[in-house]
Amino acid sequence: MGTVGRRHVLGGAAALLAGCVGPGKLVAKTGEHRLTAGDRKTGLTLVLTTGVWNGSPTDLEDEWTVVHALVSNLGNEPVLLAPGDFELTDLRGFAYPLIDPGATFYRATEEQSPVGSYGRVFRRDYDPGGPVEFVPLDTPGDIGKLALPWGVLEPGTQIRGFLYFEPIVHSANGGTLLWRALTPEHRPLVDMRFELGVARG
Repeated sequence: MGTVGRRHVLGGAAALLAGCVGPGKLVAKTGEHRLTAGDRKTGLTLVLTTGVWNGSPTDLEDEWTVVHALVSNLGNEPVLLAPGDFELTDLRGFAYPLIDPGATFYRATEEQSPVGSYGRVFRRDYDPGGPVEFVPLDTPGDIGKLALPWGVLEPGTQIRGFLYFEPIVHSANGGTLLWRALTPEHRPLVDMRFELGVARG
């Protein structure tokens, strides 16, 4: 699907915003592209990296907010990864919905591959987590294959992939990405907050 097709999928408002404001790059407030948050009590670590999309379509970061996420669970409890638990807001408090290609994962059996490895499948019957404010879409190119998938991350394991949001860089100068980590039973574990800026020019 070309540029026009993706804009049509996201809606005309995002396309209009893209034409009104100059290009920008999402970074940490310090200007770095890599941000890390960890919590000793739960053993959870989340590493976010911006500006590293190298899949198809190649111009995806011009139209969406694209962030690579590495989630590590070195604690004693399983943790839910779900689209409703991630939230991106700008400095004014406006929300930018997560775009969900529907990737999920499962823990492979020993017969399939070594325990601890995960495989992606595409389905819509997973636990959405918190408030259901994400946008489920059938997405082109590598978007689904490279997405952070949803499921339950067991202790001692990690998983990685991209998070996609509607484009904050077109209409704001910064914001906050929040992950409200929950157990599979929806018991709160920890909130991880990342303060972001938009570098222009």
